Amino acid sequence: MAELLAPAGSLEQVLTAINTGADAVYLGGKLFNARKFAHNLDDVELQEAVQTAHVFGVKIYVTVNVLIADAELTELAAYLRKLDAVQVDGIIVQDMAVAALARDIVPLLPLHGSTQMTVADLNGVRLLEALGFTQVVLAREVSLEEIRYICANTSMAIEVFVHGASCMSYSGQCLMSSFIGGRSGNRGACAQPCRLPYRLMAGRDILTRQEKYLLSLKDLNALPYIDALIDAGVSSFKIEGRMKGTGYVRSVVHAYRRVIDAHCRPHKDRYQILQTSLEMVEESFNRMYQQDFLTHRVGRRTITEKAGGNQGHRIGIITICRGNMAEAVLDEPVSTGDMVKILNQDGRECIDEVRSALGSFMDKKRFTLEFRRSDLHTGILYRLARREDRSGGSVGLTRRLPLYFHVDITVEGVLRLTAWDEAGHTAEFSSEYIVQKAAKRPATAAWIYNQLNRLGDTPFVLADASIWDETYMIPSSVLNTLRRQAVKMIKQNVLREYTRPRSHRIVLSAVTGTVSDCIPDLDIAVRCDSLLGVEAAVRGGAGRIIFGGESYCHCSFSLSAWQQAVQAAHQHGVSLWAATPRIICQNTAVAVRDEIKWALQSGVDGIYAGAMSVLMLARELQVQVPVYADWPLNIFNSKAAAEYQRLGCAGLTLSPEATLRQIRHIVQNSDCPIEVLVQGKLEMMVTEYCSLAAFAGTGNKTACPSVCTTSAFTLKDRHDELFPIVTDQYCRNHILNSRDLDMVPYFSELSRSGIALLRIEGRGRSTAWIESITKQYRRLCDGTETMLFSKEDRKVTRGHFFRGII
Repeated sequence: MAELLAPAGSLEQVLTAINTGADAVYLGGKLFNARKFAHNLDDVELQEAVQTAHVFGVKIYVTVNVLIADAELTELAAYLRKLDAVQVDGIIVQDMAVAALARDIVPLLPLHGSTQMTVADLNGVRLLEALGFTQVVLAREVSLEEIRYICANTSMAIEVFVHGASCMSYSGQCLMSSFIGGRSGNRGACAQPCRLPYRLMAGRDILTRQEKYLLSLKDLNALPYIDALIDAGVSSFKIEGRMKGTGYVRSVVHAYRRVIDAHCRPHKDRYQILQTSLEMVEESFNRMYQQDFLTHRVGRRTITEKAGGNQGHRIGIITICRGNMAEAVLDEPVSTGDMVKILNQDGRECIDEVRSALGSFMDKKRFTLEFRRSDLHTGILYRLARREDRSGGSVGLTRRLPLYFHVDITVEGVLRLTAWDEAGHTAEFSSEYIVQKAAKRPATAAWIYNQLNRLGDTPFVLADASIWDETYMIPSSVLNTLRRQAVKMIKQNVLREYTRPRSHRIVLSAVTGTVSDCIPDLDIAVRCDSLLGVEAAVRGGAGRIIFGGESYCHCSFSLSAWQQAVQAAHQHGVSLWAATPRIICQNTAVAVRDEIKWALQSGVDGIYAGAMSVLMLARELQVQVPVYADWPLNIFNSKAAAEYQRLGCAGLTLSPEATLRQIRHIVQNSDCPIEVLVQGKLEMMVTEYCSLAAFAGTGNKTACPSVCTTSAFTLKDRHDELFPIVTDQYCRNHILNSRDLDMVPYFSELSRSGIALLRIEGRGRSTAWIESITKQYRRLCDGTETMLFSKEDRKVTRGHFFRGII
């Protein structure tokens, strides 16, 4: 049966997850995890969590899923050794540096691929498996059909998210928070700009008159699809929520436990359990629910549109309000201490705690409710949380293992206590006390039971206790000592028998046999998505043109387009390289493979791997041209750079979140060409959800009339910044930065850093812009133009070259 994987932001939530039936718990320590603002667990709490979980056969996975700076690698190594020493069952990683370092120093520690690795197809899974990973979290945008195919064609453990909040950006790969406010999701500090209101613009026309939460996804709720996911072969069901309360963990884990356990029961039983479980999760924190990515029905209903707060479960209506008293017609009982929300038809919300509820379902379901606040209004009544599920005092561990005791004497006549559990673990201890017949108070079976039942905060509960003879005197202090010794030994035996999952050995060295790419001097690379753009870049003096991948003009790249682009570049002595999409899902994998084949047939000079699966494709196609690791692979440190070099990458495009100082360090510690993005509008998000189809089209992506080709669309935020939205040939939205990255004034710093290639992002730009910008960088490279510093231009951005990320 598939594993139920619960979130925990604290030790209390770990215990709650164990209590409610989780098979595994994922959590973060105080370092290197993508929930920087959760409580997280310190070293002592982590040790207790692991030991407690392992007693019950529950696994503990630790998130080490942020990008690592070079300055942190020494501290990371010590942290990984510590995690290995406490016997955690696996680490969840996104940075290849973490995986490489773990394989070097803690080879027995299992590796899990984070959803932030953006694995959405079989080739991505196969690559991680070949790199020694034991489990991988698929992107949340992957459909049930694609999950079924991937599971059927791999032996690797496949993990999928089934519940909770989701990032709007594909697989959580978002730079919006980072570039707007310096708080990076890749470092665990996302400010959630997707939960803010925006207006959708078509040119100068406003399509959404009122501000709407256009990037705020409803929460995922896959309860109705658990049976199908089990049948598909999913190994682990993951619940999001390390920032949520203990009540959320309790109710959601319990709901999924019930549905998973009912999988083999009759249909009628499964249906009833599903309905009650759906009601349970409606009362946990939620922004309304969707399963649209699983079912391939993404549309306007996939987002909240309204403020993305807790929606709750509808339980009635408020008809009359007087001060802090309200008359209500209820569909379900409400109790003192429940947290509720009243939603008025004009959108106003009132959230408060119920102080008392008087009424009867026999009296037309009419109740009088007392609240704390007096500014109430009429409207629909939702329960946000029951009293018992609200965060409050610690409940601690309530789950227990049955333990049995027997008291007797040895042949020498000394007292002996034997203990055992239902798994066959035993412990036997004898004291020096020689028993004697009791004159007044013999140790009866009832007295023995009470003494041995004092198990306190141990993970055991007394199932039975027996005694060989009820006529002897036994001091309670002697029996208590034996009990403590036996319980300790049983626990040690359980933990000693626990087997941590096995790690996998690495079976992949290089993905390509061609690794050389000599660039003697600083040169310019221009990314284009049209033949006219290629010609403009050639006229401007580009040394390299990057063509293909995702088009910003909603057009595919045909064999003819590749042939013309290669010819246009080569006839002027300019190299042309093939870009590949940063998102490759199973449904588009064949199209991407065909495009790479066309590019190779046309004579491209190299390939950029925008997704991990491209590296596996290059190996399968026996590519004989250089392969670069592109910037979406998030190369943020020299260790990751070395790992991609080991895999055969001839060059690397670094993460746009790296500072100039970090770039210099990576250059100094790498022996391959390093490329950085220096000009153009960078991608903030890529979304499977399409805002244009939702609000300017039919409301759904299916049967969309391609409104994206009719106008220039933008998102307008509260500060009147305009973020362009472009749509690629796979009907995904690319949300671009509102400001151009412009590093022209700092060319001298760039040229002194050892960078080999400066990339201009020219997709979707006019030919005049591409030619002009390329010419400017060419003159700077040739020394025929000197850039003088002027007043800082607030219309552009310098990215993170001089401003690090949190």
